[in-house]
Amino acid sequence: MHPNTLFPLMVSACLASVSAVAAESVHDYNLAAGPLADSLIAIGQVSGRQVLFIPADVEGRRAPAVQGRLSAREALRQSLEGTGLSLLVTASGALSVQAAASGAGLTLDATSIDANRQLAQDQQDGYLARSSSAGTKTRTELVKIPQSISVVTRDELNDRKSDNLSDALKYTPGFTSQPNSFSRAADDYTLRGFNVGAGTGGILRDGMKLQSNPYDGSVEAYGLERVEVLKGASSVLYGQLSPGGLINTVSKRPTATPLHEIGVEVGNYDRRQYTFDLAGPLDDQGQFSYRLTGLWRDSSTQVDHVDDDRRYIAPAVTWRPDDDTSLTLLASHQDTYTGFSPPMSYQLSSYGSGAGYKIGRNQFVGEPGYDHFNNRMDTLGYLFEHRFNDQLSLHNSLRYFQANTDWNYLIPVSLSGSQLLRRYSAREERSTGWTSDTNLNLTFDQGRVQHDLLLGVDYYHKTYDSHRYISATFAQLAPPLDLANPQHTGVGANTAADSGSDLHSRQMGVYLQDQITFDDTWVLLLGGRQDWADSVTTTFASGARATRSDKKATGRIGLVYLADNGLAPYVSYSQSFQPASVSNPAFGNAFAPLEGEQYEIGLRYQPPGTEALFSAAVYQLDQDNSLSLDTLTNTYVQYGKTRSKGLELEAKGNLTDALELSLGYAYTDTHVLEDQTASNVGKRIEGVPYHSASLWASYRLSALGLDQVRLGAGARYTGTTRTTPSAYDGKIPAYTLVDALVSYDVDAHWQVQAKAQNLFDRKYLFCNTTCRYGDERSVIGSVTYRW
Repeated sequence: MHPNTLFPLMVSACLASVSAVAAESVHDYNLAAGPLADSLIAIGQVSGRQVLFIPADVEGRRAPAVQGRLSAREALRQSLEGTGLSLLVTASGALSVQAAASGAGLTLDATSIDANRQLAQDQQDGYLARSSSAGTKTRTELVKIPQSISVVTRDELNDRKSDNLSDALKYTPGFTSQPNSFSRAADDYTLRGFNVGAGTGGILRDGMKLQSNPYDGSVEAYGLERVEVLKGASSVLYGQLSPGGLINTVSKRPTATPLHEIGVEVGNYDRRQYTFDLAGPLDDQGQFSYRLTGLWRDSSTQVDHVDDDRRYIAPAVTWRPDDDTSLTLLASHQDTYTGFSPPMSYQLSSYGSGAGYKIGRNQFVGEPGYDHFNNRMDTLGYLFEHRFNDQLSLHNSLRYFQANTDWNYLIPVSLSGSQLLRRYSAREERSTGWTSDTNLNLTFDQGRVQHDLLLGVDYYHKTYDSHRYISATFAQLAPPLDLANPQHTGVGANTAADSGSDLHSRQMGVYLQDQITFDDTWVLLLGGRQDWADSVTTTFASGARATRSDKKATGRIGLVYLADNGLAPYVSYSQSFQPASVSNPAFGNAFAPLEGEQYEIGLRYQPPGTEALFSAAVYQLDQDNSLSLDTLTNTYVQYGKTRSKGLELEAKGNLTDALELSLGYAYTDTHVLEDQTASNVGKRIEGVPYHSASLWASYRLSALGLDQVRLGAGARYTGTTRTTPSAYDGKIPAYTLVDALVSYDVDAHWQVQAKAQNLFDRKYLFCNTTCRYGDERSVIGSVTYRW
């Protein structure tokens, strides 16, 4: 069956299951018979679920043994057999143990069991995230946030075996990324048609900005607990950002219960990967806990002479002197050894209409020993939280970041007969970043009105020292490559001058936010911020210095209505502010800041008693003072106004005891409204499809008595896009990619999996201003041992 036919069939099949009862992930239980209270607490700790019970109801009761690979509900039902008590799932998703109804009685406060007891832990069950800190910097249920948020949980990352951040987000509506040949070197993505990559400050780690520029290295997905995507203008809480939004990556944290995992992966292109994830308490009192996560990968790729090698290690320690205080130290070290995927024009690809030779899909057009991308990324920081009382808490976080990148590659320029002309590009770059965020959170009631007030200040200082030696004239070209008879003969001397620059920038902001709840039905979100930004750019070629100081006030307002039936419609307006921390090195000029604003109307629906969330949003997003990079001349151009209008749909959750689902669709209409070049007005933004859709479903074969077997399948559709009109004025063809996974739990400790990406090996081309070939089929087998 053709994948373009398979995708709508998969969508229809999963939509037919939407009305099913929700459930949670399964875990291994081996609990002996004993006091019921002890069993309930142990089930909460193993599953990570919230279990509620009244102590008087369970006092003196005993639970039978609970054994097997079970969901939290199944484990609780086993423990309640013969006790006369029953299990109820509350509207918030908590598991509540209830006594038999009686005419009258004494009502006591329930006891809450939180497995991790982490002050800043957001709730999640399987694929469904119930709350997130990304939208408000406070722990808020998603249905109460008047802005689109997509969350990829650790369970979903595990099921899809995401190899990098791009893989983790490819099933998120409104998200676009380049093929992995590029993404393994850089985090450079778009949301709602606008770039939100590392160069915009749009990639965050634990709520703070991470990289300083696009080529500081890519985030390692194995080191993440979850990924949160906040869409649209969001400067009120996070400062200088693209109007497209942000991607917050959440680090794996220490756990209060032991966690041990080691894994081995093998795959095509001689892939070998080894991972470990260890966590647990360090003392009997539970004050100290740790986590140590690591990865080692050696692999080739679909292109000769280009590897995909990585080393990653991330230690973390938490000190919790009491229930109200938490300090977590986080560090990471990452080395990446790969090759940068060089850009090519549409006409140089095999899709080009002109006669003559073309660059092949798997063809290496560089020179062995010259082309490489070597990157080292290090981070060190902490997260601190203290709760003074039930109403007031303090949050403070800080991190230092540094990256060193050495990368050379040859850029395809044009063809002369069979001779491919190539430019040199040699770059040495160093980035650093200091970032901190401090806020006070105060909650209080005024009769029927509840306030959740947040006051904070954040600071970000970054440096970006980039030495670039890029051929600018035909006299500086590298030796050509004969596509009729490719022979790699080495390179000559790169005589290009240093066109790089040294950037120092400081950004600080003060923000205030109030979440006001009326009668537990209406939620009004008000936010305001003042930003200050200064930058100095020194051009190496001329020694010219370009300085700029900007300040900007931004705001946000939103309203949500919480209906009793689980519906939550909302409306919002928000703004963004982004200093242009780039310049044209040859001219030393700095650009005006980019400013954005968004109007959004949305609807969320969480059926009561289920673990599924359905979301819909329509929006209009404008950006003034837009920037564009001419990759052939390596200079920036600033023009007038860009607008994105669209619709996004998403369904996510655990639809039955066996089925988990992630479904998304996006319509994105992004055009230039104003430009200094008249011919650009009305132009569609490169690389952004009108239509994109995705579906991933994971099903455990419990109905066939094969509870240890799980099958996963997904499809990702990308509609037609456009590249630079001067290179090709037609449409880049649409494509659908199919992924699949099969998992077998040998016993309580061993798991075997096999995963395929682009299962049908669909050939495709990705283009924005330049083009790259898409990823071929990859097949990976893995063995994981947990204890």
